[in-house]
Amino acid sequence: MESDSIRPSGNNTLIDIWIEGRLRSICVAREAIESFLGSKAPAATSEDSRCEFVRGHLPQVVSAVKAKLRSNPSAESIIVDSGELGGVGERRKVERRKTERRKVSRPAGSLPDGERRRSERRKNQRRKPKPSDS
Repeated sequence: MESDSIRPSGNNTLIDIWIEGRLRSICVAREAIESFLGSKAPAATSEDSRCEFVRGHLPQVVSAVKAKLRSNPSAESIIVDSGELGGVGERRKVERRKTERRKVSRPAGSLPDGERRRSERRKNQRRKPKPSDS
């Protein structure tokens, strides 16, 4: 992306980008960036840090713009406000994995019938010992 296509303007960050076959002007509000960052946001974000944020989080910005374009597909300028980028509040709060994934070694007698082998492996050696040369 060209360096002049992302630029600060007051409390906003402006982007000129091709989305869905048209050149669109996108305005990302400072509040949108701060709500995305949540408690990690510094009190006063500088113009350069907001431009770097937009450059680094361009997929989130584009998805927010595409969501707005569903209601008005002919819009050429779009404003992304607070809460439209997603952010800290939408993170998963519950662990997806319900059980322990590591295998626990248990003695063969404690396993249910379906999971127990009929006999232990290798009751005797696989290879015959070499005859001694004496």
